[in-house]
Amino acid sequence: MNTKQTLLMQELFKQAEPYLKMRNDFIHTRVAHDFALMLLEKEGGKRNIVEPAIILHDVGWSALKPEDIAQAYGLKATGAKARQLNRVHEVQGAIIAQEILSKQGYDKATIHQIVQIIKRHDSGKNPDTTEEKLVKDADKLWRFSKTGYHYEMQRQATTHAERCAFLSKKINSWFFTQIAKAMAENELQARDKESDDGFL
Repeated sequence: MNTKQTLLMQELFKQAEPYLKMRNDFIHTRVAHDFALMLLEKEGGKRNIVEPAIILHDVGWSALKPEDIAQAYGLKATGAKARQLNRVHEVQGAIIAQEILSKQGYDKATIHQIVQIIKRHDSGKNPDTTEEKLVKDADKLWRFSKTGYHYEMQRQATTHAERCAFLSKKINSWFFTQIAKAMAENELQARDKESDDGFL
């Protein structure tokens, strides 16, 4: 990655940070960004679309109240109400991202591609582009990472057994690239081993 691109992404993280405070998503975004870079290296794709999209994908949670977020997210968040609230964060996130990217001087065509990914990063079932697949996969991989696994287990008040069973069932339906699926399987095996070794 060149210096100009690095500086641009650092600035986007800075712009996103206030919006990520509502759900404490800054660490999640950093980890998801790291996964996105790994996937870009293996799968190809346009870095100038994937990086801004993954950095800004969750800024829309700032539009919801804490009690609404609790209903919209997690192992126990199911049903029409959860889907509707989750959709709010996607739509509002797209609006916020468009404002941020416009101020940063991104061209309209690039903004449109990034915003379309953010607008359906959870709800969209059939990604239109490689870039959308990578953003969706990087976002989900957070839950399998050591940081994300522990963080989500605590945030959602779930046990290792509950979380491991939930994630195991989701691997085949969540991921769009084979490399992300393999990474998720490897990460989950590591989390299970940590439990056996007494680290969870």
